[in-house]
Amino acid sequence: MFVFNHKKGLSVLVSGLLTLCMLCTSCGDFLDIKPYGRTVPKTTEEYQALVTEMLTAIDGTNTGETGAGALFFNNEMVRSFETYGDNMETSLTSPSSNMAYYVGNLLGTNEASVYYERFYRVISRCNIILDNYETGRDTENGQQLIGACYALRGLAYYQLLRMYCEPVGAAAKPLGVPIVTGFDMEAKPNRSSYEETFKQVESDFKTAMSKNIKNDVYLFTPEIVKGLLARLYFWTGHFAEAKQYADQLVAAHPLLSGEDYKKMEEAVDGLAGNMLLRCDRSPVSDHAFSHLNPYFMARPLCARFVKLFAEKDKDIRYTLYFNKRRLNNKRFFSGLRTAEFYLISMESAYHLGNRTEALRMLNEFRAHRISPYTAYTMGTLPPVDADENIKVDCTGTALTTLMQAILNERRKELYLEGDRFFELKRNGRPEFWATSNGLKYTTEKFMYTFPLPPADLQVNPGLVQNPGYTEVLYN
Repeated sequence: MFVFNHKKGLSVLVSGLLTLCMLCTSCGDFLDIKPYGRTVPKTTEEYQALVTEMLTAIDGTNTGETGAGALFFNNEMVRSFETYGDNMETSLTSPSSNMAYYVGNLLGTNEASVYYERFYRVISRCNIILDNYETGRDTENGQQLIGACYALRGLAYYQLLRMYCEPVGAAAKPLGVPIVTGFDMEAKPNRSSYEETFKQVESDFKTAMSKNIKNDVYLFTPEIVKGLLARLYFWTGHFAEAKQYADQLVAAHPLLSGEDYKKMEEAVDGLAGNMLLRCDRSPVSDHAFSHLNPYFMARPLCARFVKLFAEKDKDIRYTLYFNKRRLNNKRFFSGLRTAEFYLISMESAYHLGNRTEALRMLNEFRAHRISPYTAYTMGTLPPVDADENIKVDCTGTALTTLMQAILNERRKELYLEGDRFFELKRNGRPEFWATSNGLKYTTEKFMYTFPLPPADLQVNPGLVQNPGYTEVLYN
């Protein structure tokens, strides 16, 4: 048991953290997987079973020993992270609800460390497979299995980069996470640089794509990996590369509108419309929409968010996403779909200096959601709203009318898709507050980056904790 204190006086008693360090967590899990006893598998079929267990956790048909469902944010995580952003009216939460009211509710529990543990468990399992799989490795099926491992490892490092590293531009010498590419029980790696972590993710994704996975069982087909690369480059500010991959996906899977869009949005599970991938496609019962949404409806959406749907009923999302009481109607979604890549391409065009192209794309996107639609010109874009939390873009530049319009479309379209908290982090990490039971809770700048697990700091004193988390007392 320990007390973990971070600055500004938030002190929380936490118990029950995993006691193993990040490199030790998954070895036992790996060796305990049945039916292989405590021996390392050798055949393609045996290794395929290990990979399939991680992939079906993403699909939602099992929770998974590695926690791989967290790689794409399962439905339960989407619900939780939505409460950490600014799309909901915390002060109007039903008194009987135990919904979180700000991200500090997470940071003061072991759950903030559990994600870290899960991602490294995936990394460790992938490393063991990549190090030990020999018989059958050079067959077509073996190479696709290897490709899936590289994609899974890259995705785990990508999520670590988003959650446990400060965003681009936040520090002069930004830190990454410890990089582990082979299994070593004795290793105690320190944090890499941000660039080194980025390069590791990029390398893993590109290696996965080079395997040209065709078997859907292995999930990470070239199109899926292109989507992951687009996300990686967008998050890290490599906008030319982000736009390149996003444009390829949009060309192959055009935007939907009208009834086609409505059918996709109303799909409770399974793939629909232009979804490329869906986490929790076949969710276990406690991740199902029917289980999660009643809990979620204990809190209405905030008036400022609803106000963004200025065209009201002309915007198909206005009635699809919430009812007249501002309570949620939208299905939970985490995965990859065309709209996200269109928005990535649009914002990337802006940052690359092509504002004419960005405006054209903004109008095209809105025309697929609003009918009838009157196109914006540079002169008719709504003024920057000084009351909104995001005031600068990801480069630290004050918002222009065009950039705010782009960010507003992303906020609307990707509501309840695990995006908003990370958009706040990417664009200035604004401080904002919420009230609950007469108390005020402030999301401070440092809270967007989660703390490294205190247990890992104890095992390896060379690890550097993230700013804002200052003291760990063990007893």
